[in-house]
Amino acid sequence: MRQFTFTAEDLDTIRQARYHHPHPRVQQKMEVLWLKSQGLTHQDIARLAGVSRRSVQRYLDEFLAGGLQRVRRLPWKGKTNELTAYQGTLEDYFIEHPPRSTREAQAAIARETGVRRGLTQVRVFLKKALGLRWRKVGTIPAKADPQEQADFRKSKLAPRLRQAERGERTVLFVDAAHFVFGPFLGYLWCLVRLFVPGPSGRKRYNVLAALNAISHEVLRVANHSYINAESVCDLLRQIAAANLPRPITLVLDNARYQRCALVQALARSLHLELLFLPSYSPNLNLIERLWRFVKKECLASRSMPDYATFAQTIDGCLHSLDTTYKEQMETLLTLNFQTLEDEPVLAA
Repeated sequence: MRQFTFTAEDLDTIRQARYHHPHPRVQQKMEVLWLKSQGLTHQDIARLAGVSRRSVQRYLDEFLAGGLQRVRRLPWKGKTNELTAYQGTLEDYFIEHPPRSTREAQAAIARETGVRRGLTQVRVFLKKALGLRWRKVGTIPAKADPQEQADFRKSKLAPRLRQAERGERTVLFVDAAHFVFGPFLGYLWCLVRLFVPGPSGRKRYNVLAALNAISHEVLRVANHSYINAESVCDLLRQIAAANLPRPITLVLDNARYQRCALVQALARSLHLELLFLPSYSPNLNLIERLWRFVKKECLASRSMPDYATFAQTIDGCLHSLDTTYKEQMETLLTLNFQTLEDEPVLAA
């Protein structure tokens, strides 16, 4: 029987790459190696990693033949060229120093290897040989506490959501969106760049809504001025009268008008539980995804003739979630929440 030895350095690399390597195939390979390092059988590894036993054997053969550098190498099916010899080195470099443009990558390749290639060749090499993709950089709030978020999700949010899935509780995610009447810019396939006329003034259509975590039904109140504690109270009364399965939990952020004594007293009298998210945790509020969807689907790259049409468009979108947009909601509003503790962070 062949012996597999993993050094402490190997295990550190595997542990990091199984989640953070930019290519999913390499993540899969590293998962197989990690499970092997824990002493599991090939049959169990194949089942847990979601691959065939033949794939498990092939990945382990690669490790024995060339170590982790061989495992991380992706099959390059293009023409053999000078860059192939530097594939492992360039992969390590670009994981540590992700380029902001193809031109920047071109300069880095020339600097690191002495080989200069055209922008098209560089772009193909980044995609096919290294598995890199053009991705938008995300933001982690500076004051967010990843551990507090993880504890909240595990001990408070997840148990209530499991009850809701069994029909033993209603969980509603609450938040307000302030839609400013103006151009929402986006992308279009067009012959020339198009422009959206911008209206004068800054009228706002404010929507305070509660999104059902399971049915995706939305209860809401709206106005043209601003959201305050009275708006929240109106929404609470609407929720209490909606004949939803009890107990009812409202997951909401720490806005002052939601934490005030008036709102909390009314919630107690209506037997509604207010579950406040940790500070700076929009990633744990399901309704945030809905607001992004509304802006992109119904407002971006559209010309609105007047404010009334603007407000009607938003209302129409929210009213059609269980019909026109039902399939998209099923995909978008899953109960999988992004956590921050394992997210790769761009080095300063």
